[in-house]
Amino acid sequence: LTLEQYELMLKDQCGVCAICGRVNDDGRRLSVDHNHLTGAIRSLLCGNCNLVVGNSKENVETLLKVIEYIKKYS
Repeated sequence: LTLEQYELMLKDQCGVCAICGRVNDDGRRLSVDHNHLTGAIRSLLCGNCNLVVGNSKENVETLLKVIEYIKKYS
């Protein structure tokens, strides 16, 4: 990904994370998210959302269980 491509993605996302719609609290640039199986670049994510995706190992079932857990205890 070139800097020019990154800047275009950032502009297309209005400068915010593709998941939560925020920027990094510490002012750091958004992370380039990619599919770990194919290597395809998906979008730009804040540090927190990038960790959620990475730590879940991109497993949809795990993420759905996390959602149900949060709903249950909210």
